[in-house]
Amino acid sequence: MLYSVSYGEGAAHVRDGLPEDRRALLERGLRKLADDPRPEVSLPLSKDGNTRSVALSENIAIEYVISEGLLIVLMIRVVDTSRALLENEE
Repeated sequence: MLYSVSYGEGAAHVRDGLPEDRRALLERGLRKLADDPRPEVSLPLSKDGNTRSVALSENIAIEYVISEGLLIVLMIRVVDTSRALLENEE
């Protein structure tokens, strides 16, 4: 079953402010998630498993709700690794 994707107000605001390349990555991840909204890499946040969290890429994560054919994106987190407090130490 292919789920329709919808955005909460805050998530839509973040989405609309993303640069074109990151927005394309977000949309690509959501298309994959709409096909299977409970992949093994996602984490349930609610007892019923319908509110979940997943990293779509190395620097884009979302929280979402699955409800009656809808996948509702509640929150989008984008991490800009080009500006970090600490450098990677090897």
